[in-house]
Amino acid sequence: MQNFEPTGAAAAMPGSAVPQIKRRLVISACLLIPLFYLGLGAAFGLPLPPFLTGDNAMWCGIVQLVLTVPVCWLNRSYFINGCKSIRAPGPDTLVALSSGAALVYGIIAIFTQDAPQELFLPSAAAILIFAAACQLLEVRFKAQAMAPLHSLAERIPETACVLRSRQQYTVPLNEVAVGDIFLIRPGDVMPVDGVVIEGETTVDESALTGAAAPVAKHKDSTVYAATANQGGALICRATRIGPDSTAAQLVHTVQTTAAAKVPLSSLADKVRSVFVPAVIGVACVVLIIWLLLGQSFAFALARAISVLAVSSPCVLALAASAAIMSGASVGAKHGIVFKTAASLQSIGTLHTAVLDKAGTITNGEPEVVTIVGTRSVPAKFLLGMAAGLESQSQDSLARAVMRKAAAENIKLSAVKDVTILDGQGLTGKIAGKVMAGGSAEFIAAQCELTPDLQQAGEQLAADGIAPLYFSLDGHAAGLIGVADAVKPASKAALDALKALGLDVILLTGDSRTNADRVAAQVGLDDAHVVSGLAPAELEAELRRLQTNGPAAMIGSTSAAAALACADVGIGMGAEPLPAADVMLLRDDLADAAAAVRISRAVDARIAQNTRMALVYSALLPLLAAGVLYPLNFVLHPIDSVILMTLFVAWLLSGTARLNSIDPKPASQSEPQKEPAE
Repeated sequence: MQNFEPTGAAAAMPGSAVPQIKRRLVISACLLIPLFYLGLGAAFGLPLPPFLTGDNAMWCGIVQLVLTVPVCWLNRSYFINGCKSIRAPGPDTLVALSSGAALVYGIIAIFTQDAPQELFLPSAAAILIFAAACQLLEVRFKAQAMAPLHSLAERIPETACVLRSRQQYTVPLNEVAVGDIFLIRPGDVMPVDGVVIEGETTVDESALTGAAAPVAKHKDSTVYAATANQGGALICRATRIGPDSTAAQLVHTVQTTAAAKVPLSSLADKVRSVFVPAVIGVACVVLIIWLLLGQSFAFALARAISVLAVSSPCVLALAASAAIMSGASVGAKHGIVFKTAASLQSIGTLHTAVLDKAGTITNGEPEVVTIVGTRSVPAKFLLGMAAGLESQSQDSLARAVMRKAAAENIKLSAVKDVTILDGQGLTGKIAGKVMAGGSAEFIAAQCELTPDLQQAGEQLAADGIAPLYFSLDGHAAGLIGVADAVKPASKAALDALKALGLDVILLTGDSRTNADRVAAQVGLDDAHVVSGLAPAELEAELRRLQTNGPAAMIGSTSAAAALACADVGIGMGAEPLPAADVMLLRDDLADAAAAVRISRAVDARIAQNTRMALVYSALLPLLAAGVLYPLNFVLHPIDSVILMTLFVAWLLSGTARLNSIDPKPASQSEPQKEPAE
């Protein structure tokens, strides 16, 4: 079910047109078989019924005409569109002219010639049928490329279970408003984007991001439309609905990218305004030249019709647009959204990958990385009491301690009489004893810090880890080290970018100590780390790096300004990020390398398609005009349209191989190439 409709170019995406074109082709082909037999059978020595030969030869022409007219009627759209575009002629104009010329000649020949050698009526029908076959190939290709997105849209349920005044109401999806509270039962598919306000579960987000592993959800987690609840019930608040949901935006963005005109497509549009009239002119010249050379009108007309039938300016545009569509579809299946066709192509040409630290290389939130207890207060007890004390605070370090306690299933100690001193620490009573937590200076005022704790804290601080000191009843109780931890997959992701030939740079406003700690864990040396940058300085440094070549900025919301300045902005996560040109929905840095691989594979396919399209456009019209006639080789109009159809089929089948590319090969750092043809 789709609770949104694509607009503009995206609305033209095919699917329902396939059965209609198929019916047209089947009926036309059934008429073409006897038409071929009557029109061309004699040339192959096939016998004709006696009542259609000899003095009754005109009846043979009439029967061919009777078979041809229904084919023309079924495919009348070519004639209608060709006439409408006569002032700006396009491919349909060439089809209409070539088929129409053959039809008119056949009609005239039937009634004016006693024994016409060739009526060209089979050619008139065949041109229309093979033009429709090319259209079917293109429409089916587009439908198959966009199939994953259509499946995603269809996953969104038609109704939602909304909670109003503690009562459950099942309402149509278009009646859900932002701020509504809705219930998600086990096994349900999310109808809209929202925030969890009650409950815990795991959610299958593979339809949206391509990630195979379920994602844990709890209070304040974000859930997305079209993802499936695999665990317990959730109560959520709607944040984005209908066309504003992440799934709807993904479908719309990818469809728009697939339908966008790339440089070669735009070139083809410009060429078409000159190309089609030129082809018509060339066909007329070919007709006149062969007549002047003494050939029959039928022979000359056949050469002119062949030139019209084999020529199309759309071949060049199809060479690029089909590859772009496949690349956009492959990216979407792996949680990579290219917002524009230009971003899909340009990301493969990058020289430098610039990364933000927080939320990109690291998790973006502080985590407990070490706990140092004392003889009187073991680490486990320290964590329980510290979490109880920090539960009264709202800063990020306090939340990290509480998350660690929850992960270790440690019960929080009950705390009373809490006092918070901003920027220093806090105190409270646990079982009647005063407990304090905060900076070294704050705790030193409460008790005497032991040399071991002081040394451990200093070492943590030197490593870029924030030490939180604690005292209990006037004695040192230990410390907890908190830091923004590096994501487990970050080093492998950066190695993959390096293997693709990119210069990887870390830019951050954080201190040199923290930057060096992170850089050491992901394999970056000092020359590739720039720290302590203010926002304006970060943008200036990015512009300096761009002088070496195209640079991408990879980051999250905090790096929005830098994303906008980069040649390609790559955003992390499923949250909307207008400044980004490419979105990595899985929040997985390894997808940046995958995006580069997709781009390079698409560019390679475009280059190959374009070379072949140029060869086709230069060679086939010459053959159709009869340049090899001295060698007794000429193209019949039917041969021309068959070659045209075979070329389009080859081009699309080769481009479809892009869909089989795995942009994240398990043990391959170099960009994966297309399967050999």
